[in-house]
Amino acid sequence: MQRVAGPTPEAVDAHEHLTTSLWQRSEDRSEVLRFHDGDRWVAMSWAELAARVRAVAAGLIASGLRPGDPVGIMSPTRPEWTIADLAVLAAAGVTVPMYETDSAQRCAWVLGNTEARLVLAGSNELAGRVAAARDEVGLPEELLVLDEGALDDLAARGDDDCLAELERRLEELSGDTVASIVHTSGTTGRPKGCVLTHHNLVWTTRQALAAVEEAFGGERPSTLLFLPLAHVFARIIQFACLEQGALLGYARSREHLPDDLQAVQPRFLLGVPRVFEKIHETASEQASGIAGRIFELAEGVALELATEEPGPVIRLKARLADLLVYRRVRDSLGGQVRYALSGGGPISDDLVHFLGATGLTVIQGYGLTETSAPATIDSPEDPRVGTVGLPLPGVEIAIDDQGEVLVRGPNVFQGYHRDPDATAETLEEEEGWLHTGDLGELDADGYLRITGRLKEVIVTAGGKNVAPEPLEEQLRAHPLIAEPVVIGDRQPFIAALITLDPERLESFARDHGLPAEDEDLHEHDRVKDEVAQAVGEANRQVSKAESIREFRILERPFRIEDDELTPTRKPRRATILERFSDVVDDIYDEDAEPGS
Repeated sequence: MQRVAGPTPEAVDAHEHLTTSLWQRSEDRSEVLRFHDGDRWVAMSWAELAARVRAVAAGLIASGLRPGDPVGIMSPTRPEWTIADLAVLAAAGVTVPMYETDSAQRCAWVLGNTEARLVLAGSNELAGRVAAARDEVGLPEELLVLDEGALDDLAARGDDDCLAELERRLEELSGDTVASIVHTSGTTGRPKGCVLTHHNLVWTTRQALAAVEEAFGGERPSTLLFLPLAHVFARIIQFACLEQGALLGYARSREHLPDDLQAVQPRFLLGVPRVFEKIHETASEQASGIAGRIFELAEGVALELATEEPGPVIRLKARLADLLVYRRVRDSLGGQVRYALSGGGPISDDLVHFLGATGLTVIQGYGLTETSAPATIDSPEDPRVGTVGLPLPGVEIAIDDQGEVLVRGPNVFQGYHRDPDATAETLEEEEGWLHTGDLGELDADGYLRITGRLKEVIVTAGGKNVAPEPLEEQLRAHPLIAEPVVIGDRQPFIAALITLDPERLESFARDHGLPAEDEDLHEHDRVKDEVAQAVGEANRQVSKAESIREFRILERPFRIEDDELTPTRKPRRATILERFSDVVDDIYDEDAEPGS
């Protein structure tokens, strides 16, 4: 078994918890949060943040929150998310992040699994989804809306006795205290709650900072948050900024992102690959005619700079490309960005080279919710394009005989909440190795390269984990559909290849007055409408990010004799994707939008 270990880790005291750094700066009047309120940008100091967190935590205690009680947060990324998170943690509660795209059905599962009695929803629309889940599972008992002043409401509930109780709980907090239950998609599609302690998250934060010290350096490190804080990657960055004293800016929305970048001028950005792909696509779309040819030149120069020793000609072209293309990209990101932290999925080598030519060092990492986000991080000083970097300090990476990536270290979670069987399947009790389900290889210097997936969970370009089986099962229940294959790995959205049952199709044609003998019957609008209804029904069972945005009906069923199906008639995904690659390419044509 191949094995590599990270360097000696930064020390973390067993009693440190996720709000320790906040209280250490509770008298500091310098800015820590920047966000848009009404028609202006507002700065919040460390002292103001600490006071707000203390008041909300006391209000949670007044509301009956006991140590270990879970609190759901279902909201877009905003300062209230951070404040609520810190308040729950300070009061010894357990934060349960929920995506704003979660369906009512998924909400019901998460709430039932954790027994969260209180949920903070970002808006009335999100609260409506939680309320629909409450009709099913009877939880939460209390539902508060951030847009309606939920934090003000909580802060007003606390009194001196609650503040005294808060101090007592803070004294008793330790690294072993459970901090969060973060749900991730399992191979069966049922969310699994990853139990993460304060030590898991504090330790990982400290080691990640040591690994990417340069990104958090400079006179005043800063970032602009726009990834959902329900994603453990974004949450670790939140904690890292608080640990390091970096400025946390909050983007208003995707539409306002260009203006928000100018207002915050971040030194580093975090994103999933799709974020950085959009930066490239936007720059490309803005170039047409002669400008388009210059952009193509800039892309070529970026590759030359990364793969060749730059001579006089390349340096001259690079200066021209910088003047006409690269500088504009930097300026569009606020002008101060030097580092891009990319996780949640693979990013193309060409894109890394292009961003590098603009002056943006891409730092890739690899991890899971089960590893508190990063297990490996690329070195800012010696990045190895095509890999996901080296193990964090104190983390071990191994490749077993199957080629599966195993992880061991203090960042590894405690197990799946109320799911001992899944825990035993994933986490070795004696040796402590976490089985990631990913295939990988280590190079001679210990850099990890992810090569595939043992299990078939799809990771989109946006970093969303999507289990295809539940969607396929729903589609397969429709009488007209024979075998669906859900696709979307490393792609911007989920799609499906669908085959029809020939006998059912013939019957459907007769019932609807269609020419049953037509070879192109699968392309008839009435057939497509029927399949679209089945897709819509399947989509109602999952979140928006997991839903099928595009589908194609194939002209024939899959065949066992062509190795497209196993003897038990299960689709062979890799074979099908290769055999129908032209259809897949058509779905994800770079000029195509879902539904076109």
